[in-house]
This record gives sequence, structure tokens and C-alpha cells, in this order.
Amino acid sequence: MISILIVSFNTAHELVACLESVARCAAALPHEIIVVDNGSSDGSVEAVQARFPAVQVIANQENLGFSKANNQALPLARGEYVLFLNPDSEMQPGTLERILAELAGFPERAAVGPRVRKQHEFLSPNCARRLPTLWTELANLLWLDRIFPRSRIMAWKYYAPWAGTTDRDVECLLGAALLCRTEQVRALGGFDESVPLYLDDMDLCKRLGQLGRLRYVSGAPLLHHYSVGTKKLPYGLTKRLGLQATYQYFAKHRGKAYARAYVGVVALAGIVAFPLGFTRLIGGSLRKARRRWDEARIFVDWAWRSKAVTYTLPLLPG
Repeated sequence: MISILIVSFNTAHELVACLESVARCAAALPHEIIVVDNGSSDGSVEAVQARFPAVQVIANQENLGFSKANNQALPLARGEYVLFLNPDSEMQPGTLERILAELAGFPERAAVGPRVRKQHEFLSPNCARRLPTLWTELANLLWLDRIFPRSRIMAWKYYAPWAGTTDRDVECLLGAALLCRTEQVRALGGFDESVPLYLDDMDLCKRLGQLGRLRYVSGAPLLHHYSVGTKKLPYGLTKRLGLQATYQYFAKHRGKAYARAYVGVVALAGIVAFPLGFTRLIGGSLRKARRRWDEARIFVDWAWRSKAVTYTLPLLPG
């Protein structure tokens, strides 16, 4: 059996579509679904209970976050395998069978991930990437991996020039759709509840990688509508969340000195981003220039501030 764990917060429409896709595509496989709702006010719990009576629902009274909510469901999972699935994802025909075969048939593997994509793209790069280093983050902050997506050096984070069209072992998969062995995840203690948003899947993949290989499967597509909730967050807040998450990843897995070096990298990226904004302006795009300047200010401001700060997410409407 596969236990499918879904954490939701004010995503009733997307959650229903997700569950409908699982019903269509997973009917041939023994499975159970556990939905943990983090205090939604948009009727998510009622919609699931009315339309999917076989789904087990845990209704929290407040938003406990992604990691803690998944850890609530993990002890209840009866399956040999557990699939962590975002509510804004839609299963595609054959995907679940394919990733299950890629995990069950290879005991040396600790996790398998599908080819996650948006509506009008082949691949979302973050579903098959390397774990962060100072270089991958500098290249990302300066947009070098987007300007030179085929460069083995600039886009090293995404295994360039590989384009995601073949299966391969990777260092990090996307937490939006991650298939693992239940007992291994339990042995690791599940998700680390102390880490912030945007770090949870990286942290789990880092620890899973110490148990076995992580496999990306190109022929197993999954549609992801991406950050339905976080799209409503202020742009500056999401940037700071990402910076803080990476800093804490480095502090936990690389040490304080490496994390402090990352602060310097962010500050450098902020300084360099100011003149880069003018190149965008000369190129005729005031919008892109302003975006670079906004990023530059955020980078410098974050690097200057204390890293002991906790960024609190506002409660979002449905």
C-alpha cells in the first residue's frame, strides 16, 4: 500500500482537483489518503468529507505549517511507501505506478520523484537539482543559471546541460511530490519541524541521501500549479524566507562558518544587482530593472540584519 499525505491550507479548489486526479490515476494501486488541514476557512475540510468519504482528514484548528502537519500524519500511515503530495498538484496517468516501480525495485534507493511541471512547460527545474552550495546560490541570486541555462558552470545546480529528459540520480527532489519508504522516513524523524518554509524538502533530501540514492524519473509527469498560497505573500517576504531557509540549511549541514560566508555571498549579489538593473533599463525593460533593484535592496537588507529573526507568514484568505 501507498500512503498519500497531503497538507492543505485554504486551497479547497486545488485540493479537490488533486484528490480527483488521485482517484482517476491510482485506482489500480492499493492506497490510502490522509489530508491534514491547517485550519482552513474556505470549506476545505467539508469539501473533502462530502466528496471523498474514504479520505482520512485531520482538521487542525490553526496553521501548524507543512513539516509539523506531515509529521502528524506520518504515524498514521499504514503503507510501506509514503507519498508526500502538495494539494496544488495533479496526478497524471501512469505516474504513481512508474515511481513506485522505480523505488520498490531498487532497495538502494531512498526516494523517487516525478517530472514536476507547470501547465505550459516540460520541467520545473527544482524537481531535480543539487543541494545548495555557495556557488549554486550565487549563480541563482545573480540569475546566471537562467541567463546561461545550458552552461555546465553557471547552471551547475540543475545538472546542465542535462535537460531533464532522461532519468538520473540527483541530490534533491521536490517536496511537492516525493515518494519514500515509510519506515526510513520514520527512522529519520520525519520532517525537521525547526526548519523554515523552503528548507523542509532540502533538509529531508539531505538526510535521505545518507540512507540511499534519490532518483528523478522523467517519464512520470505530475502537474503542479505551484504555490497557490505563497503567491499571495508579499514579494519581499518570500525572498527573505528563501534566504533565511538557505542560511539555516548551511548552518545545520555545513557549519556556522559556511553559513556566514553565505551572508557575504548574498551581500555581494545585492551590490552587483544594482548595476545589473541599469543593464535591464538600457535594454528597454523598466519592469525588469525595478525587479533587480528591489532584489538588490532585499539582499543587502537581509545580509545586514540579525539571522536570529523569525519570519512569520500572514494568514492568507482562500
